[in-house]
Amino acid sequence: MARAIERREFAEGRRLAEVYLAAHPDDGQAPFLIGLSHSLTDNHGAARPWFERAREREPELLAVHELLGASLFRLGELDEARRAYEAYAAAVPGDPKGPYGLGLIELDETRLDAAAERLRRALALFDEIERADPPQAAARRAERAECHARLGEVHFARGEHEAARAELQHATALAPENISAFYTLSLVHRRLGEEAQAEQAAARYESARQALLARQRERRE
Repeated sequence: MARAIERREFAEGRRLAEVYLAAHPDDGQAPFLIGLSHSLTDNHGAARPWFERAREREPELLAVHELLGASLFRLGELDEARRAYEAYAAAVPGDPKGPYGLGLIELDETRLDAAAERLRRALALFDEIERADPPQAAARRAERAECHARLGEVHFARGEHEAARAELQHATALAPENISAFYTLSLVHRRLGEEAQAEQAAARYESARQALLARQRERRE
C-alpha cells in the first residue's frame, strides 16, 4: 500500500488498502494511507473521514493528527484544525509542523501577534534540527521556507515591509520553487518603491507557476 502511494499510484494504493480493511476492519494504518492518497492530490474532503477513522483506531499514529489538521484547515474548519494541530504539537513538541500549522490558523484568523509567535517558534525548532541533524534540515528546507514566507505575510499585513522583504527573501532562497513567496515578494517590493525588483519577483512567480502547471499536466497524463 505504502509503496504504491509513494509511486503516486493512488488508485492502486486505495484498492490494496480497502482489500486489507475488509479482512482487518479495526486497522488504523490502512485508513491513514487512504487518507494520505487523497491528501496528496489535495482532495481534503475525501481525506478527512479516513484520517478521522485512523485517529480513532490508532491515535498513537502521530502523523495522522498533523495531516488531519492540514486537511481541516484547507476545508476551513479552523476550530477542529486547531485541536488536531494542538494534539500533534503536544505529542511531538520538537517538530516544527505543530506550531507552523497553528500559525497558519492564527494568520487566517488575522491574529497577527499570535501567528508571528507560532511561526517564530517553528523556525526556532528548525534551528535546533539544523544543529542536531543537518541532513534532516536539508530535506525539510521547503517546510522552513514556508515558515519564512508566512512570517513575511504577517509583516506585510502589519505594514512592516522591510521585515516582510527579509523573510520572503529567506523563503525564496531556500525554496526557489515557492510560488506564493515570489508573488508576495513582488507586492512588497512595489510597496517599497523597488519596481525593478518587483518585476523580477513577478517574473519568477510566473515562471514557477508555469512549471507547476506543466508538472500537474504530466501527472494527469
